[in-house]
Amino acid sequence: MTKYITLFALFLTLTSCAQIATKMKTPENVNRKFEEFIAKKKFFEQPYPNFYPGISDEKLRPMLTKKINEVAMDFKQISESDIPTEEEYQELIRTGLLKFPEIELGYDSEDRVRILLYFEEIMDIVGLKSSNGQLNKFMYGFDPTEKPKEKKWTDFHGNVFIEKGNEISIIPAKYNKTGKTHRIFIFNETSSEIGVISNLKIKPNEFKVFNLQDIDTLKLDNGVKFMFGETYGLEVEDKKSQVSGLGGEFLKKYGVPDEAQWAFVIVPVGEGDK
Repeated sequence: MTKYITLFALFLTLTSCAQIATKMKTPENVNRKFEEFIAKKKFFEQPYPNFYPGISDEKLRPMLTKKINEVAMDFKQISESDIPTEEEYQELIRTGLLKFPEIELGYDSEDRVRILLYFEEIMDIVGLKSSNGQLNKFMYGFDPTEKPKEKKWTDFHGNVFIEKGNEISIIPAKYNKTGKTHRIFIFNETSSEIGVISNLKIKPNEFKVFNLQDIDTLKLDNGVKFMFGETYGLEVEDKKSQVSGLGGEFLKKYGVPDEAQWAFVIVPVGEGDK
């Protein structure tokens, strides 16, 4: 019986911890500051440092002003409660931003920035220091302060691909040469033709798929070489940083055919994978 009582007590403790909210102290003169904020004219031209040319469409001003003031009134109501919490304010930011669907309302990026600045003014009134990335996601579609999530997968050769945002790293598998032929996709993203042999060139914004035996070397006239090493799989000699490996969503973007086993894009000097 003691065992069950102990476990039940532990469960209650964990549940209580999970429900603890972050209490916030309401600053002085909040009501006056909210009244001033709600009363002031919005979406009019403003000078430096918060330069704003004014609303992009005059018909939007009453609607956007009403929505911003609604957010302020919601914040004001929470600030007047006995124990306002950060979690309540964060939820108001979330629901408040949903009031501004860009496609439906038709405002431009400068109006979008102005909306975020109004949100920041409201946050300052109650002493909320961060939106937990919600304002960034509203502006950019993602939070640029967040570290990109890492995706990792292994192809049928045993090469390991690691994708972080737009960067892809490849850890090659150990490899033994057998004379096997492999298909390599190369896309030319430069403004110049790239020669392969005397009668074969890859034109700008064109790709070619090469059949390369693992005992051969593919040489481009820009100094790039593709070959199979003694220990690892496909290797690239790229002294001027002109090659970027493709993987993930970029395979579809560049139209890489399914039969290609490796895919690369040739870019201007210095812009390739480091």
